[in-house]
Amino acid sequence: MWKPRGYAAVVAIGCSLLLAATVHHGAEIGSVEGALGPALALALDGGIALGVVYAGVRIRDAGFTRHEEERVARWAATGTLLAAAAIGATLLVRAVEGRPLVEPVFPLLVAAGSGALGGAIAGYLAVRQEAEARRAHDATRAVSFVNHLLRHDLRNDLSTIRGYADLAGSTDRGDDGDGSLERGSTGDRDSAGPGGRDAVAVIAAKADEGLDRLETTSAVTDALLGDSDLHRIDLAAVTRETLEGLTERADVTVDADLIEAAPVTANDGLRSVVDNLVENAVEHADGDATLRVSVRDGDGTVTLSVDDDGPGIPPERRAELFGDDDRGTTAADDGSDGGGLFIVGSLVEEYGGTVSIEESDLGGTRFEVRLPRADRAASDS
Repeated sequence: MWKPRGYAAVVAIGCSLLLAATVHHGAEIGSVEGALGPALALALDGGIALGVVYAGVRIRDAGFTRHEEERVARWAATGTLLAAAAIGATLLVRAVEGRPLVEPVFPLLVAAGSGALGGAIAGYLAVRQEAEARRAHDATRAVSFVNHLLRHDLRNDLSTIRGYADLAGSTDRGDDGDGSLERGSTGDRDSAGPGGRDAVAVIAAKADEGLDRLETTSAVTDALLGDSDLHRIDLAAVTRETLEGLTERADVTVDADLIEAAPVTANDGLRSVVDNLVENAVEHADGDATLRVSVRDGDGTVTLSVDDDGPGIPPERRAELFGDDDRGTTAADDGSDGGGLFIVGSLVEEYGGTVSIEESDLGGTRFEVRLPRADRAASDS
């Protein structure tokens, strides 16, 4: 069912009051002596009505969502009814007392217009204040995420790079551990042996991962702040790239069931969603980890599920992992396991999806993310 935008409802209230005032005072001109009185009355209640119309225009230009505009319109309508009811009640009391009612329409129009204008202003300020508070909270979440990434993920990458850099350096020098040069060593990297070449390869890979993390951080931060440029992105392809990083790990077994393409509307922060779910499943496994990852399509949604054989998550802890409250923010800030899952919940919400936690038939936990499937025409536009 079609419903008008909230700003249009406020403009309609103002126009209705202005029309009623114009008709009423126009009819008075022929019934009272002189036109000055009706003109002044029209300037008062008509001017208030014009103020209501202007308030509707300002609401339109404020950049509110449809829901926020509807809230402002309800404030305006409520103010109109309450003010008119209050003046109407006083007039009714006077009528019951037998007192003459002189010009009852004029005070009703003034009261209704004043109530509508006051309600529109109050609703506008209330919605704007809530929007600013929400933006401040989103900024806090974004800072918490960046802090988590720098203190946890990049620290691990840089520690690995430093360790392998030391290994590569000692191998290139032929260092036997006490600073001496091994016999026959030339210091040439090409002759450094497999240890040096492997170290260089790991350093290059970790450096690339660090750069990718920084790019992902920018995308995630934009999404949390609501400034992201969402576009069509393939969840299945992102999941394949993440799982490829586990192929060389002997302690991780992955059973992947991915459809060929699963387009959703997101940004590069989608990679962080998949990375955090997979990393969480690997880190909390008892010994060798067994994962079952699937991406499937159905009923206009794309579903990513990650099952593990870990110890599982108690039901009383599940709500706080994805919770949009201080518990989730604290987890993200202190680098605990909840931080990554808090980021997952925040991003999925920004992408218009849902995330849930269930028990897995592998014995551990099943994380399931549902995102609306991207329509190509809508995504391109």
